[in-house]
Amino acid sequence: MSPTLQRTTRLAPLLFFVGLAWLAVVAFAAAWPDMEAGAFDASTTLVADQPLRSLSCPLVLAADEERRVQARFDNPSDAPEAFLVRSRVSEGFVTVVREDSRQVALAPGGSTTLSWPVFASDAAYGRIVMVRVLATRSAVSPARQSACGILVVGIRGVPGRAIAAVAVLAGLAFVLAGAVHWRRAHRPPTPGDRRAAQRAGVLAAIVVASLVTGIGGLWLVSHLLLVVSALFAVLVVESYYSG
Repeated sequence: MSPTLQRTTRLAPLLFFVGLAWLAVVAFAAAWPDMEAGAFDASTTLVADQPLRSLSCPLVLAADEERRVQARFDNPSDAPEAFLVRSRVSEGFVTVVREDSRQVALAPGGSTTLSWPVFASDAAYGRIVMVRVLATRSAVSPARQSACGILVVGIRGVPGRAIAAVAVLAGLAFVLAGAVHWRRAHRPPTPGDRRAAQRAGVLAAIVVASLVTGIGGLWLVSHLLLVVSALFAVLVVESYYSG
């Protein structure tokens, strides 16, 4: 085996697993704020009948950034409706909140979008801005509520969405580079190489699924997938070094 091929053989799994480990960290960071926010103002869940699925929060907030949380409300019925929308945002602590209440009136078939500003200084624990929004019951719609969390990072001058994008793309770049080098280093592939590659592909899919569900607010699913990926990684490593 040539020195170049030897280096490629050693580098390939390192790049691949470093990339996957980084994506797993990003997945956890994406899901963690929503997990914490689930306990914020939890008494609201007792008066709501359905989740408020239209609630949308930024994923990441830079240290000097202001963003907005928003929720859309629709009236698909043939009758007008009126209800109260209450938002609560952590203001540096879990127990200190900034509250806003708005009366909403929707004509038949009408819709409106409400938004609320959030700042890095709102973060509880210095890391997570927590938000909960409740829409009270009307003659048309049941009471709805939902919560979300926003991760605050100590970076200034760069938008939070750019920070999140770079974090994801960096992990994907390492994984893809590792996969390409892995394939080049094992030509022609042995049955053990094929088995290891298949398991590595499944592992990558699990980690990416955890990332997607974490970004989508399904923090419990995301965390469960991370646990599964950690267990499955043992099989991949065993296949690689035994093959």
